[in-house]
Amino acid sequence: MRLKDLIIAYQNEKKEWPESPNSLLDFCQYKYNKGEMPAADYRSLFFKLHKEGATSAH
Repeated sequence: MRLKDLIIAYQNEKKEWPESPNSLLDFCQYKYNKGEMPAADYRSLFFKLHKEGATSAH
């Protein structure tokens, strides 16, 4: 999954634009924990979002 795909999934589910990289990271973790995202995609997105300054609320 690409970052662009994560943003689209976020918009489709939440009906709003993600307010920050932190929001996307939380959403990414939520999808992974529900089993809706493969581990490889999660790791890739996790590192990309951390590079953008995201910090985890969990």
